[in-house]
Amino acid sequence: MKVYLVRHGQSVGNLKNLWYGSSDLPLTDLGREQARQAGEKLRNAAFAACYVSPLSRAHETAKLVMEGRPEPMHIVPDLREQHMGLFEPKSVPQIKAEDPDFYQALMADWVHITPPEGEPFDTGLAPRVAKVLDDIVAKGEDCLIVAHNGPLVFAISYLLGLPIEAAGRFYLKQGCFSMIEIDREAIYNPSHALLRYYNV
Repeated sequence: MKVYLVRHGQSVGNLKNLWYGSSDLPLTDLGREQARQAGEKLRNAAFAACYVSPLSRAHETAKLVMEGRPEPMHIVPDLREQHMGLFEPKSVPQIKAEDPDFYQALMADWVHITPPEGEPFDTGLAPRVAKVLDDIVAKGEDCLIVAHNGPLVFAISYLLGLPIEAAGRFYLKQGCFSMIEIDREAIYNPSHALLRYYNV
């Protein structure tokens, strides 16, 4: 099966350089155009369904990507972005100024260090997204997932059978798609999972 991955287009939070994981900020005009670009790139891709985060920036992106397509779109709460706790929604310069040492430590080990009062990546985001991926793979159908950078980079590392730390080595560009080709055994046999396209 083929799993297509699309990150939401530019949001108001991206434009303002905010940390805003669970804050529901909308797309910008550029973000909507990026979503349309991703949809155009996927015009000839066949998949059975689209799974999307409930946050509006992802949901609107999915609607624009799927415009004119008949496949069903399923909202999946566990595909939401990581909650950034007390850092949300603050600007990066503000966070750096408030606690520069913690900011540096967090950026050096995002997977294992949690924003204050936020959701852990390794024990929070990862297991909930893994459950979604297990359910999708069990169906064995080609699909599209539209979500956020955090859930999607974890999805790449998980489906490829890589350690969770590898998630920090990936970054999904807006307006692009990535695709992993797997079989029903892929999560348990990583040699059967291939990253076919990345930020196309």
